[in-house]
Amino acid sequence: MATKNKNLKQLARLGQTALALLLAAGYLQAGQTARHSRATGKQASRVSAAGQRVMSRRPLGMYYYSDDPRGLKSLSEHATEMTVVGPQCFGVDADGVVHGEVPAGVLEIARRARLPVMPLLINPGFDRPMASAMLRNPKAQERAVTYLAYLAKRDNYVGWQLDLEFIDPADKALYTKFVQRAAARLHRDGRLLSVAVVPRFSDNYPDTRAAEFRTGEWGAPYDFRAIGRVVDFMVLMTYNHHGSSTPPGPVAGHAWMKEALEYAVRRVPRQKLLLGIPFYGRKWVETASGTLSRSVTYGDISPLLARPGLEVQWDKRWRVPWFQYREASELHTVWYDDSRSYQEKLRLVWEYKLRGFAAWRLGAEDPQFWSVAAAATKPTAVGLRRRGKSQPRAPSAGSASRLK
Repeated sequence: MATKNKNLKQLARLGQTALALLLAAGYLQAGQTARHSRATGKQASRVSAAGQRVMSRRPLGMYYYSDDPRGLKSLSEHATEMTVVGPQCFGVDADGVVHGEVPAGVLEIARRARLPVMPLLINPGFDRPMASAMLRNPKAQERAVTYLAYLAKRDNYVGWQLDLEFIDPADKALYTKFVQRAAARLHRDGRLLSVAVVPRFSDNYPDTRAAEFRTGEWGAPYDFRAIGRVVDFMVLMTYNHHGSSTPPGPVAGHAWMKEALEYAVRRVPRQKLLLGIPFYGRKWVETASGTLSRSVTYGDISPLLARPGLEVQWDKRWRVPWFQYREASELHTVWYDDSRSYQEKLRLVWEYKLRGFAAWRLGAEDPQFWSVAAAATKPTAVGLRRRGKSQPRAPSAGSASRLK
């Protein structure tokens, strides 16, 4: 691993020279750049065995990993229950140089479990100017795609997931070209490409619809139809429905998720869509000086559920639990997911005939999720095709971890 990391750092320092080295090594065919705009993104005639396993699963369960001890523990305990793991550990800069590595512990767990690894590529900090600089430079796009092909071959990744966010809406066509370029290159190697997208609710931007179901600047850069044609699957990031800039509410309300799906399934083949499922909740604290909000894991929420006199409410529209309590003059409001709301969300996978789901992120979940997910592979199971009552239960132990 040390030698691999050293080689990648050397390539990053070389910049243009690194690209030439990779070209010479056969990681980018001559004429590939000129042909990228005509690429269909269809799979090569030979897909890797790991890629075949991923694409044959229904539902396809993708689980995101962001480096922390609790996430590693969850991965270790449940690796055999997953279809693919997506470590968020690579970034791309304005020059198209890709930096990062999958932690050795993750690779070892995946190797033992024969679990395919599909790392995420992000614009670090969701830096818009940096993403624009890379997308508006064809050579930088080429360099980034070359790195992806090189790293996938070097470390035997099943493929990549592009997770560039907060892109300038003016760069919509350029991002689509980047996706097409990456799909053509990775598919030539028999590897997979997926893309994570922020939900849209209409083709219009600016959008004049009601604020709750409005396409915002985070969703505007994604051309669902064009991207859907070339990728192997697309993750609809149906979370952050409510956040730090909104009043208290669910991270992913049921009616909001359905509205996002209604838009998506009319533009992307259902068999390519994965529904995003949040493993985290959100807490708002109202004080005399204002309201503060932060993400919370189930480990944060669990001890709160044991507070004397606490009453958990069920929201019929959003189909998620929530509760409030007071500490001195502060009002605390928590919205989160439990086994009942997970059932409601996973039922949408079957209702809309989707490929599967993608959960953000390991280590933040209610431990009972895993039994619900196991039932999701059996569509006639209680709670997936017919509704069951939510039963009171003792909270599970857990500790806090910070979510991005």
